[in-house]
Amino acid sequence: MKEEELFDGFEITELLHKYITGQKLPYWDREFLEDWIEESEANRAIFQQLVDQHRLASDLVELKKSGSSTDEELAKFNKILDKPEPMSIWFRLMTAAAVLFTISISIWLYKFYQSDKILPTELVTTTINGDILPGSDKATLTFEDGQVINLAGNKKAIKVGEHGTSYLDGTAISPNKVQLAILSTPRRGQYKVTLSDGTKVWLNSESSLKYPSQFTENERVVELTGEGYFEVAHNAKKPFIVNARHQKLKVLGTKFNINSYENETAIQTTLLSGKVELTNKQNNTPVLLKPGQQGELFSLSSVFLVNNVDTETFTAWTRNDFQFKGTPLKEVFRQVERWYDVEVDYSNIPAIKVNGTISREKKLSSVLYALEKITDLQFNLSKGRRIQLRK
Repeated sequence: MKEEELFDGFEITELLHKYITGQKLPYWDREFLEDWIEESEANRAIFQQLVDQHRLASDLVELKKSGSSTDEELAKFNKILDKPEPMSIWFRLMTAAAVLFTISISIWLYKFYQSDKILPTELVTTTINGDILPGSDKATLTFEDGQVINLAGNKKAIKVGEHGTSYLDGTAISPNKVQLAILSTPRRGQYKVTLSDGTKVWLNSESSLKYPSQFTENERVVELTGEGYFEVAHNAKKPFIVNARHQKLKVLGTKFNINSYENETAIQTTLLSGKVELTNKQNNTPVLLKPGQQGELFSLSSVFLVNNVDTETFTAWTRNDFQFKGTPLKEVFRQVERWYDVEVDYSNIPAIKVNGTISREKKLSSVLYALEKITDLQFNLSKGRRIQLRK
């Protein structure tokens, strides 16, 4: 085995270990894992088998917290995963999965008889009349020449290269032609694109990115609607410009998130690394952001408010999480609306703030249940996909 292959094996094993034991992956690790999955059918098969055990792994954590008598099985599971021998990494992972299978029935029975103490979100659907699956990787790619392509299925990203636009696995989408393109996601959708300069962009639901297939001018200019996370490829000779509503962002190379939805009270620009320069249509005086800062531009103002923030809260969606830290409940539900394609009756939603992290991979029933526990409120979902506060 080549040295680089052995290193890759160790890194993937660690990521899989973290994933199936419920640990959250940073966006760069998640992207690395997704690229590895796309490399071969064998990789996809291994990953899918492990993903099937993810819920059971979470159940083990709940059992340990509740003081269950399954500590011996849990210790056995962790020991199998943590063993250091490199030549048996896949064998150990498969063995760990088998351990989970053998105790799954007893776990379910334990939860059933202890339901007054433990209410797993996977089993609770009493607050709604149906259930709705979370969003997925899907988008529409529209070219200036009129070509429209629906992007869905197991393809999670596209890239723009010298030979044209393709999926990450090399499958061609459109030949090379200098023209504008618009990548747009619907409600319940998200997608990724690597632009021709190497810049990577993650689009959240109900968002769009307008960009040229090749950057031929002195500036690299794109236009964002909705929310996007950017990792800009450095090029000092060609500044990268993002126009979002009435805000303009200029950067040479950095990582940042922009939330510019029309129904949000402000445009929020959150900087993770590097340096960005913000201006707007009413005020050309630049505002510089440092890593860990967020610039807010309210619709009726020309002045940016700059605050120090926890950047992970504003990029949690790239890790498929909702993360709230003092977030107004109405803002929480606007995120839920976009990701699950539902409508919310805001007439009775109280002005309270929410703290907590909820997986975006859960069904809507699980998310509503978690919000009920956090807020001490109850919600109903009608057949018309409308969420209302239960009186």
